[in-house]
Amino acid sequence: MSALAIRPPPVTGALRDKQSARAETFIHLKDSNIKLRVMIYRGQVSRLRPLVILNSVEFAMPPSIAFCEQMWANGLQVIFVERPGFGASTTLPKALFTDALIAKGATATTEAALMQDLMRELNLKDVILLGMGSANPVCYRLALLCNEISLSLYSNVVFNKDILDVFRPKWLQHMFRQTLQSKAGVKIASAGIKYRLRRKPVEFYRLLMHQSAGDVRYVNAHAADFVDAGRLFQSIDHATMECDLRMSLTPDALLKDGLFEDRNAIAFSGLETPDHWRAQLDSEAERLAIPVAYAPRGDFLAPYASPDFFLSVIKDNVTDQAVSAT
Repeated sequence: MSALAIRPPPVTGALRDKQSARAETFIHLKDSNIKLRVMIYRGQVSRLRPLVILNSVEFAMPPSIAFCEQMWANGLQVIFVERPGFGASTTLPKALFTDALIAKGATATTEAALMQDLMRELNLKDVILLGMGSANPVCYRLALLCNEISLSLYSNVVFNKDILDVFRPKWLQHMFRQTLQSKAGVKIASAGIKYRLRRKPVEFYRLLMHQSAGDVRYVNAHAADFVDAGRLFQSIDHATMECDLRMSLTPDALLKDGLFEDRNAIAFSGLETPDHWRAQLDSEAERLAIPVAYAPRGDFLAPYASPDFFLSVIKDNVTDQAVSAT
């Protein structure tokens, strides 16, 4: 497909001059009090195929200008959604954060329905959906709800596997365990992470992602984004953080055997992830009937660390369609 033949980002003109192309705007969802902050690359929805990205709890920032430019050069327009409760996007109603509703997946399903409303508001068609980390429980519910999603990719996805032991350093693993034990544990863990992110945000992200040279390279190349991510993390509501981590790190009843059979979906990861994570992912992927694509670089940020490979996976899994920029 010529529109998705992999091409590098344009080299003419300094990418830093295109910072305004990554400006964010607020979209008010009809019949609700929800406003979502959205980055539509280059300002307005084009005739290119939309690549919709939902943020993870640890990095609620859009991908770099270089990544967005490379996607654009290959027929894809990045649309990054700051999810409810992150940064300036409206938090979900407090009534949705009961233990019972979170455990049943009702909270994540409500958020997925809001994402579907957003795509309707923007009139997005033939969408490629990318979930990052803790956004994935929302993303696979959205893919089940929305017929306009032609391909969904779940990056750094946990599914129903036990992966807490892979987190390093040990204090970070301890923080994650605290969040699953009690609401007080969430507040303690959140306060600890916020304190570190206030003091040295870039160093925190380097430490978080130190097992992946590709992730660290991305952090170093786009340090300003990680300073902004550290600032944004300060505003994350405790209930939002608890819900995201519980949905990601505890079993999800939706994930029944063969769930993704006959669906155009990919579990996306990187070869720089720990061996235990890959073994657990492979096992869960077989149970759920979803193929796994391993990028040569990256872990938390595998699509951003390996954009050429990411594009090749999309190209191999979408129907041919002519697209053009406006």
